[in-house]
Amino acid sequence: MDELIQLVAQRAGISSAQAALAVAAMLNYLTVRLPSPVVGRIREQLGEAQPHRNPDGDQGGGK
Repeated sequence: MDELIQLVAQRAGISSAQAALAVAAMLNYLTVRLPSPVVGRIREQLGEAQPHRNPDGDQGGGK
């Protein structure tokens, strides 16, 4: 996950904090639109053990 954040920061010319927000937004977008097993596999490959929490405390996953 950190590697992806650093890559986004580097390629977009933004800070790591901004890149982390962008990556989190992308994962939340995919979480809402893709089947759970696919999202689980993506998160597993990124090394994300638990679901990402949005800054407002909401877990990704669509309501």
